[in-house]
Parts: sequence; structure tokens; C-alpha cells
Amino acid sequence: MKKFAVVVLLAAIPFDVRAAGRADAMAAVAGAVQAENAAAKLGNRWVPAEASLKAAQAALAAGTWNTAVAEASKARSLAERAVEQSHEQEKVWREAVIR
Repeated sequence: MKKFAVVVLLAAIPFDVRAAGRADAMAAVAGAVQAENAAAKLGNRWVPAEASLKAAQAALAAGTWNTAVAEASKARSLAERAVEQSHEQEKVWREAVIR
């Protein structure tokens, strides 16, 4: 009976909930760096994105892959939002000022 319960519990865990490896962490950090560079190119770097990227790089160096992936994901998301904000503000400025 106990074996059945363990199998059922393991089957209920989503596949995405797995331990990240070194390659996963390196790919996540590389994606975050790329997004941060895109934001920097537009002159719209966000401090929280930079902090998350630094935390991801530190976690990568320390070998804590799950933390590196989580922080890199947050940094990438914030940097991508910064890029979106730059494009939105450019459009809004044109519509408000240039007539």
C-alpha cells in the first residue's frame, strides 16, 4: 500500500519541478545577460534587473544551479520589461509631442 502512495505522489509532481543542472543555469544566465544588454542598448537598465543578474551570476559561480536559474529568470523578465517600456514610451512620446 505504501509503494502505491509514493508512486501516485511522484506522478503528481509536474515535470518542470526538477533540479536544474549546470547547463540549465548557464543558459539561463546567458539569456539574462542578453536581455540586460538589450535594455542597456536602449538606455533603460533597471536596478532590480541588474541586482538579480548579479545574484544569478554569483549563484552560478557558487554552483547553486536552482538559485541561478531562478534569479536569471527574474533578471531576464525584468530586462525584457525594460525593453518593452522603452518602446512603449517612445511611441507615447511621439503621439504626445510630435504633432
